[in-house]
Amino acid sequence: MNISNKVAVVTGSARGIGKRIAEVLAEKGAKVVITDILEQGAAVAEELNKGKAIKIAVFQKCNLGDTASIQEVFARAIQEFGAVDIWVNNAGVGGTMPWLDTDYTSLSRAIDINLKAPIEGTRLAIRYMLTNNRPGCIVNISSISAFYPVEFAPVYSAAKAGLVSFTSSCGTLAQGDPCIRVNAIAQAFVDTNIVRDGVPEMARQIMRKMGEVSKDKVANEVVRCIEDESLAGNTIKLVSDEIPGVIHEAPKATAFGFIDLVKQELAVAAAAQSSSN
Repeated sequence: MNISNKVAVVTGSARGIGKRIAEVLAEKGAKVVITDILEQGAAVAEELNKGKAIKIAVFQKCNLGDTASIQEVFARAIQEFGAVDIWVNNAGVGGTMPWLDTDYTSLSRAIDINLKAPIEGTRLAIRYMLTNNRPGCIVNISSISAFYPVEFAPVYSAAKAGLVSFTSSCGTLAQGDPCIRVNAIAQAFVDTNIVRDGVPEMARQIMRKMGEVSKDKVANEVVRCIEDESLAGNTIKLVSDEIPGVIHEAPKATAFGFIDLVKQELAVAAAAQSSSN
């Protein structure tokens, strides 16, 4: 897919990896919806718009633990730019040590943000693309811990592994019409604010031993997932800036005609809604 003139939503893009992904997509000619729970996302959108003849970025605050909030992001993208072509599920939170937790709150948040929110974003994008017969791309930001679990973040590792499996299961969408490609990035340690502020130094040392990757490397591989039409249901492993991203070799879903059935059901639902209006 050619990124120029496409509309992209990037979750968790007020800072860190998400901000760099949004910047790179804008540099490639996309219109971008910056979404984050942090208000500083507004400054990111303002910076992207600076010097442009037309608006290319907007900010929509979003709490990814709330499905309605994610749906508002989607609605804002349609309102501002008329379409959604690319959806990048980047936002994430650190893990929890469940046997130290005194209640379900931390565990629930880790799963909600790292797994449920990307699934919901993907669900909205796919329903829209199938209903409107519009090709598109979804990129999930996972983690190398999906493949190399770490002692101090078992829930985070589990959620990121689930995201890789979910991505593989979406591979058959690329075989339909419209072609919708879902891919993932599994990167090693990236030195971001979240890691610096929320991860103990001992844990950061362990993470560095697993590999270190720059924000630019992750952003460039997101571009690869969008532009390389051969990638569908794939996860790209990134272990360092010096080593090219490697496609994870794993089984992907087999097409049984399920997507055609989904399209039929969506068409029936759309017709019913149209007649009721």
